[in-house]
Amino acid sequence: MDKIKPSKRWLWYFSLAAALIIVFKLCDNIGQVFGTIGLVIRILTPFVAGLMIAFLLHKPSLWLEKRFLRLKGRFWQGASRPLSLTIVYLTVLGVLALLISLVLPHLVTSLIDLFKKLPGLLNEAIARLETMKTSGLLENLHVTEWLDGLYESLVQASSQLISAENVMNALRGVLNFTTSIVDIVIAIIVSVYMLAGREHLTCEAKAVCGLFMTGERVNTLTDYGRKTAAIFYNYFYGALLDALVVGVVVSIGLSVFRVPYAVLLGLSLGLLNMIPYFGAIIGCIGIVLVTLLTNNIYAAIGVAIFVIVVQQVDANIIQPRVVGSSVGLRPIYVLLAITLFGGLFGFWGIFLGVPIMAVIQMFVKDAIAYKREKQAKKNTPIE
Repeated sequence: MDKIKPSKRWLWYFSLAAALIIVFKLCDNIGQVFGTIGLVIRILTPFVAGLMIAFLLHKPSLWLEKRFLRLKGRFWQGASRPLSLTIVYLTVLGVLALLISLVLPHLVTSLIDLFKKLPGLLNEAIARLETMKTSGLLENLHVTEWLDGLYESLVQASSQLISAENVMNALRGVLNFTTSIVDIVIAIIVSVYMLAGREHLTCEAKAVCGLFMTGERVNTLTDYGRKTAAIFYNYFYGALLDALVVGVVVSIGLSVFRVPYAVLLGLSLGLLNMIPYFGAIIGCIGIVLVTLLTNNIYAAIGVAIFVIVVQQVDANIIQPRVVGSSVGLRPIYVLLAITLFGGLFGFWGIFLGVPIMAVIQMFVKDAIAYKREKQAKKNTPIE
């Protein structure tokens, strides 16, 4: 045994040196490394999308499958999984078709109409502010100059939209959309295979991990995988449900205030509400500005009060029950997650930063608990 230990030590030193050389070479060509990783991700996009679809539809299909298994009869026992997958996919596709055929055209029409009328609305706002300025109000403020600059930017953007280059880009977008349809079909097929054979895929993944780890570590990794998946799953569905509630309530409220584009503004606020803190602030400011441009200052004040009340009810009552229980992060950590991951990965970092930070918090807490338990065992006197 004494002869084996030095050889193992030298093997470990050699592996460490080789790993350091590889890391140094990778850092030396970091651009090529990221380019290769990006190329691989683009090639495997349908499979990554299929994995995400399977992840999101796993719990609904599992819930339905358990309900079918409770029924008596060989048919229900054998067809529980195919039936559950068929019902879940048909439901999702039906909801998407309903949204695309009914809701999406209305939202697109409202958005185009708002974009067309915005320069005129800004002109009216500038005229009103000029009147207030000549009468002595807002004399020392530069609000009109700011609106003039915004108006010129909108006119310039409108003229660029109909340029030849943008027309060609639109045609390329149609071709890319056709390619995306093929990717979507492949992703759906991949997700069906993953959900249908999830037990086999899990066993194969454990077998591969068993080549490099002990059985105890494989079980620990599996346990943490389940916990991580639960955090992401609960956060995503909780945030989506919260966004739907806020979007519907705000849309109804804006309709009562007779604000144009109420559905568009309400649903936009709901989607922005999925971004903690900053999304709600940006959405509220946008709604108040549109109300101010399309109505008057009294309507804008009323809408501002209404939206603030809805956001407070959501932040203090709805979100803690729907989203907060699945994450359990303090506000300072939420802000840190948005700032850090948003700066590193952009939109996806902002959107997924909170559950990622929750997973990091879980690992840190478990590491601290393990360390304290180990120290407590060391300090326990042997009787």
